[in-house]
Amino acid sequence: MARPDATEKATPKRKREARERGQVPRSHDIGSSAIFIAIVVALHLGFLAAIDAGGQAFMVALTHAGSHEELTIRSVGGLFVAAVMPYTPLLGMAFASALVLAVVANVLQFGLLFSPQLIAPKFSKLNPLSGFQRIFFSPQTLVQLAKQLLKLTIVIVICWLGVKDNLTMLYALAHAAPRDIIIAIEGIVFGIGVKVGILLLLLGLFDYIWERRRLEQSLKMTKTEVRDEHRQSEGNPEAKSALRQRQRAMARKRMMAAVPKATVVVTNPTHYAVALEWDDLKMDAPILTAKGADLIAKRIRELAVQHGIPILENPPLARTLYAKVELDSPVPPDLYAAVAQIIAFVYKLKNRTIA
Repeated sequence: MARPDATEKATPKRKREARERGQVPRSHDIGSSAIFIAIVVALHLGFLAAIDAGGQAFMVALTHAGSHEELTIRSVGGLFVAAVMPYTPLLGMAFASALVLAVVANVLQFGLLFSPQLIAPKFSKLNPLSGFQRIFFSPQTLVQLAKQLLKLTIVIVICWLGVKDNLTMLYALAHAAPRDIIIAIEGIVFGIGVKVGILLLLLGLFDYIWERRRLEQSLKMTKTEVRDEHRQSEGNPEAKSALRQRQRAMARKRMMAAVPKATVVVTNPTHYAVALEWDDLKMDAPILTAKGADLIAKRIRELAVQHGIPILENPPLARTLYAKVELDSPVPPDLYAAVAQIIAFVYKLKNRTIA
């Protein structure tokens, strides 16, 4: 039963955990009606062949029984087995078809599932008081009782209508041969069985919809539960914040270590600083190795001064590089011309030529 404060839909994690516990939407009526229909259809399809083969086997058994001078329990048992053997293929076909449809019905409802928790013993169920309350005072018990009474009513009504519609034929069978009587009654029973099976299957479909909705309601979560689960899956916010701070500190440390290798530092001049590295033998385009604003920009300028890296003021270029280019990324082609002028000027200061 859903709690009043459980207003949120179940998360995928909660649904997965419920499935592992065996809590899946399932209607037992679908499986039982599918088995019933399979047995009825299989018995009907093989009925005539089984009756003919069984009648011949029974006549052979009686003939052999008459030829025995002395009947024993063993000989009578052997004759009985020989007489019923023709019916074994029919029963085997009915059993196999019922098994296949039972598996298919369950797979269509909730897929392949093996939950050891369902077969594990639960000592709480051994309490007679809780068991009594669960059986007689549970709303689910009343729902199941109503469904069973509805199914029983449907079966009784269909059987009564099936017999009522065939009363004239049943009266006419009084003078028919035994084989014709058996075939006629089997046809009536088959018709009644198919109608009962189909109606029970329809009830099972409605029951499955009901069970699915009931399960969804029972798995609903409160806002606090959703928030707590999100925190567990995403990690503690404080821990994540501390991790991000450590990552930023390590990134700054690596970035500052790259400043002494830079070719030039372009500044705003005070708010932004961008370090560029260029090697005409190894690189296709200049690489942005460090960038920062305010205090970090100041530290980049200080390191550049300490290691003799040229610092050039070009506010538009510094702001564009800071905004558009990521760390350790090449300068985009639309900035090649502006960056080339800067590097050419630096090379001119060092009496070098740009490649």
